[in-house]
Amino acid sequence: MRRPMLALVLLVALAVVGLPAGVHAQKSFKVGAIVPVSGPAAAFGLGVQRGLELAAEDVGVFAVAGEKYKLEVVTYDTVYAPDKTVAAINRAVYNDNVKYGVIIGAGVHPPILPIIRETGFLDFAFAAAGRQITNPDNPTAFRIMASSDQLYQAYAVAIAEKLGGKRIAFLGPNDELGKNDAKAIKAEVEKLKAKGVSFVGDEYYERGARDFGPALLRLIAQKPDIIDTDGSPTGSIALIAKQARELGYNGYFVNSTAVLEAKAISDIAGKAGENIIALRIWASPPTKLYTELAERHQKKYGEAAPGTLWETYGAARWLVDTIVKAGTFDTMKVADALAGSTYAAHPFGAASWGGEKAYGIKRQIIMPIPAAILKNGKWEPFDVRSGKFE
Repeated sequence: MRRPMLALVLLVALAVVGLPAGVHAQKSFKVGAIVPVSGPAAAFGLGVQRGLELAAEDVGVFAVAGEKYKLEVVTYDTVYAPDKTVAAINRAVYNDNVKYGVIIGAGVHPPILPIIRETGFLDFAFAAAGRQITNPDNPTAFRIMASSDQLYQAYAVAIAEKLGGKRIAFLGPNDELGKNDAKAIKAEVEKLKAKGVSFVGDEYYERGARDFGPALLRLIAQKPDIIDTDGSPTGSIALIAKQARELGYNGYFVNSTAVLEAKAISDIAGKAGENIIALRIWASPPTKLYTELAERHQKKYGEAAPGTLWETYGAARWLVDTIVKAGTFDTMKVADALAGSTYAAHPFGAASWGGEKAYGIKRQIIMPIPAAILKNGKWEPFDVRSGKFE
């Protein structure tokens, strides 16, 4: 071997020897963000993507069965459309060998559930609705936010009583989420029938709609005190509020299942956005970690953290902890281990899994559920409930 070539080989060998132990053997653990990062629900998806990215930074390198891994976030834009979500999960599972992920949207879940069941994909479902997703047929689907049933049971009666509302209406998306949630709120309002509270009407809109006038006119004619807007995203609820005020509505809006962005609502609706009550929004930080993540996001991305960031971060850290303890990436074994575990370090406070009585399986996250009200362009505290759900 010539001297220059021999010197090069020796240099390369020395460089490899000089690497920190295990770096060259490090493998990738891929977690998919199967979420909208464009369109009206883009803020939801960006929050998920960035929550996973911050979790990956904090997890660093971890070991499973003697091998070293690093969490890699792979994003698939669904635009919150069912057909694009089907294409995204097929690409993730069959092309990229991704077995774990966060998937946004109750409305997009029905067509992907057969794929999840067939492949054993472990789905952290960032989706409201109820038994349609969480049931014994879907043992690898874990809902990492409060379900619609849980949210309405915790808050529908409480909000009506706190506000003195007697007439409740519903305006939601014309999909699986909207239809399920209309049934859920009707069932809760029925409990107040003896106190003179009634459900006065429901209307539905197509996702991406910008004109809500006709539906609002029909609802406003029923003189509601509260209009529940279900899981309407920030852009939609801002337009709904603006158009409703222009039509003379002076009551409250309740957004039950989405995570809203105060600045975006104010930018679009101005003063019309006042008195929107949103569940799952912390006006006062519940933990030190919650505040730290908000500050890190602001510094890293140059803007306030999207509302889906914290739940995603908590789920990702919980998942890696469970995989390490279980010593396997087998999704069925991890699902069993995860369901029986608790997680004290969640940004919202201590979390566990429940819902067995309601859904037949423990796959519903249990943690504190906050509510906030929009005043002068900022969220103010409204209430906090335990989130208990059997």
